Amino acid sequence: MMAPCDRLWYLGQTHKGRQTNTEALSQPRQIHTQASVHPNVRGEEDSRCPKTSEPIRCDLTMAPTLTVGKTQLASLPVRAAQPRPPSAPCVRLPSPVQHLLSTKTKAVRPGASLVVHAQAAATAVQERTSQKTATPASLGYTMPGEFEKHAGCWMGWPDSPYLWRENAKPAQKEYTAIANAISQFEPVTMYANPESADDARAAFKDNPKVTVVELPICDGWTRDWGPSCIARDVDGKREVAGVHWDFDCYGGTIKKKLGQPTQVPDWSKDAVAGRTILEMNGLQVFEAPLHLEGGSIHSDGEGTLVCTEECLLHPSRNPHLGREGIEQVLKDYLGLKKIIWLWKGIAGDDAITNGHVDNFCCFARPGTVLLAWTDDQNDPQWERSNRAYDVLSTTTDAKGRKLEIIKIPCPPPLFRTYKEAEGVHPDHIKLGYCPRIPEERLPATYINHYVANGGVVMPSFGGPGLARATELDGLALEALQKAYPDRKVVAVKSRDVLLNAGNIHCITQQFPAAW
Repeated sequence: MMAPCDRLWYLGQTHKGRQTNTEALSQPRQIHTQASVHPNVRGEEDSRCPKTSEPIRCDLTMAPTLTVGKTQLASLPVRAAQPRPPSAPCVRLPSPVQHLLSTKTKAVRPGASLVVHAQAAATAVQERTSQKTATPASLGYTMPGEFEKHAGCWMGWPDSPYLWRENAKPAQKEYTAIANAISQFEPVTMYANPESADDARAAFKDNPKVTVVELPICDGWTRDWGPSCIARDVDGKREVAGVHWDFDCYGGTIKKKLGQPTQVPDWSKDAVAGRTILEMNGLQVFEAPLHLEGGSIHSDGEGTLVCTEECLLHPSRNPHLGREGIEQVLKDYLGLKKIIWLWKGIAGDDAITNGHVDNFCCFARPGTVLLAWTDDQNDPQWERSNRAYDVLSTTTDAKGRKLEIIKIPCPPPLFRTYKEAEGVHPDHIKLGYCPRIPEERLPATYINHYVANGGVVMPSFGGPGLARATELDGLALEALQKAYPDRKVVAVKSRDVLLNAGNIHCITQQFPAAW
């Protein structure tokens, strides 16, 4: 018999990863969705919090969450759906979930039952409610630098024929090569639409370091619609949480009203995918009141952030806030002390992202920035690079240090060919997707690389008939190797990723390690 203060959680049923009606259940059930395998959660009718009298539930969507009334308490872990033998390994429970259980339980096997202590739930409700008005910065969180230790890397599988040429097959080939390269240094989780997950699994069948997890997404730009992880130190331990931005596809809400093209006509899946990823990984979610993409910011991990005016002050993003309002939200949610504003991003990156900084400038470590550079005064990039250099060379970071600036050569100007433009589904414009224009300049840059544990994966653009690009690939690799002396730099062909106006950094998102 349970103690009177104990209550059981309701179970929200799922069908193919989508939430249906939440009902009280009297019998334990093992939970299987397309994306996950969960422990059982037993239900008892009229289970209520003794202090608030609110119903106690466990709602299962793509990731389950424990709630009292409308207050989310914690997330249960999610594992990729795989056939599991009777001796399936235990699933470790995140600390927030452990604290809610009536018995000391740190891990459970699939099929086990969880009993939650009602008094602990009531206390958690009070704590979480008091934190609703607290910002991550006020709770001690900051955004780590990308060069800090990772638990892994998150990516999203491309599959839309309206965004990628030739049914996304060339892009999938490059995504596979990029994920395989990153997996040399850290684990990779590839999120894929249920309809294309089998293709992703086939691509990585020989690489156990890449795990495919089903998740409804619109596009493969995990950096932009994904969360920004934050961390804090508590009693000598590092806790990781996440900020979920109000992603609206590069200002798509306002652009649609103005009749301007958007990357995709419907970004509703991407708008919630970032939150779901955090829940899948058992991380606390902070909802930020800001239209933002992850590629528009870069942090040094010590309170300094770099961004561009072209993007963050673009009239399609947050015109109601203005510069000071945007700065305040960034400081409140990322624990920042100083924001460095550059004028514009890389040439060719104006139409869709409106000048993301991750194509142009990034931190290699605290006090050191990498800047895309050209000496060709006839190239539109020359003015952008020089104006950025003037800002960076005359400012200091949050610690008061002058910045070391390392110039990384730009590839030669690259343009989309007619054949590449025609490879996208012919109805893509009619259906509301951004047009792929032949002879349009592409935002090619080596700054758009991924920093992994002990490695760097950079894009390359050379090949037959592209002698200058091949030469600059080599020069950029040498420059990046000097900038990251303790990491191995690996180059991967990424022309098809570039055709969609991004590159390796845009399609990846680091998951900082906790300890």
